[in-house]
Amino acid sequence: MNPNPLRIKFLLPTMFLAAVAVSCSGQSDTPNSGANSDVSVKAPSDEPVTISILNWNGMTDAEFDRYYVKPVAKKHPNITLTLIKKNAGTPQDAIASHLMAGNFPDLIFVSNKDINDFLLAKAVSGMDELVASTHFDLQRFDPGAIASLQRKKEDGGLTAIPWAQNVGSLLYSKDVFDKFGMTYPKELMTWDETLELARKMTRKEGDVQYVGMNLSSLSQFAQSLSVSYLSPSNKAIVDTPEWKRILEFYRTAFAIPGGATKATLFGTKTVAMQPDWLSVTTNNAAKDPNFPWDVAGMPNFPELLGKGREIDTHSLAISASSKHKEQAFQVIQTVTSDEVQTEMSQYGRVPVLADSKILSDFGSQVPYLANKNWAALFKVKPAKVRDTITPYDSIVLGLINPLADRLRAGETDINTMLRETQEKADVALTAALGN
Repeated sequence: MNPNPLRIKFLLPTMFLAAVAVSCSGQSDTPNSGANSDVSVKAPSDEPVTISILNWNGMTDAEFDRYYVKPVAKKHPNITLTLIKKNAGTPQDAIASHLMAGNFPDLIFVSNKDINDFLLAKAVSGMDELVASTHFDLQRFDPGAIASLQRKKEDGGLTAIPWAQNVGSLLYSKDVFDKFGMTYPKELMTWDETLELARKMTRKEGDVQYVGMNLSSLSQFAQSLSVSYLSPSNKAIVDTPEWKRILEFYRTAFAIPGGATKATLFGTKTVAMQPDWLSVTTNNAAKDPNFPWDVAGMPNFPELLGKGREIDTHSLAISASSKHKEQAFQVIQTVTSDEVQTEMSQYGRVPVLADSKILSDFGSQVPYLANKNWAALFKVKPAKVRDTITPYDSIVLGLINPLADRLRAGETDINTMLRETQEKADVALTAALGN
């Protein structure tokens, strides 16, 4: 049985202080806010040191070796890197167990959304003073990536440094379009244009049902509108015009004869188009390198055309308990260099630097990624992060996402669905928060 989130809210900081006492005896960096910016900056030592990185966001061993171990060894031979697997359980449970082990890693590889769980645990050391003392140039980075990690000064300021990002894309099957003699998708379409094309591509050939568009989860679709799930006061935001608009789109798509059929582009190979995260696409392409596909820009509603899913920044935070903050920052400086970011781009990892030249050879070193229409994809810029991100978002999402299956099954009363889901979310949040 999972512990009450409210109890965790007060328990984690206590656990952290205990962990600091165990692992950092003599340290003066005891945190006093979500991201402690009161860092005593000193010149990095060149003595041999091991920097551990908590792999919260799914970095592969190959990526770790290529983008971290090798460039850091070349630039700072005194630094040895180790990648630490995250513990099992809910985010709160996993963080608590890492803290109580007494050897919390020096760096945390985490997304701009998941970092809130570490801020709640007071496990992150703010970056502001290290950035200032090293003259680290934040202007090199995509402004949206930096903004997604920025908090108010009293909450710690800049909580982490971006390293990579994931972006939304419209994936399409050349095979399916060619089969029906249809022109490939335009580089950028509205959702209504995409839906109309999906209508033309949804057809049955013998016993095979082809689906014009395989929609992602409701929550992923909502990221095109930067929809928040909770208010700043932790109240659910469900029964709204924005969610009604999203559910109406799904209802229309599933109402196309054959449109509610479950299928996937890489899996069943009967889907014409599929909005998806780029990382999902590249992972699938690696498993099926000969499948003919390409990408277009992520669609959106007319007023937001050219904006994709809200920015998903994969970042590096320094833990508040680290004894080697200066060396940890040297690692960050190295892996965000132009050289490393360019190599990432060439091998299909989306970098976070503002210089568009770094994207010019995206995927060029990977045969199944080369010669795709990446220019169209990268013309679409990520949307801003939703106004409110909380550790309790998953409670509301767990109630919203199943509505897609109800729409797929033919339910049509969206007003009732949203009202009932709002009521359930209110009850669930009250129980979780102990109100």
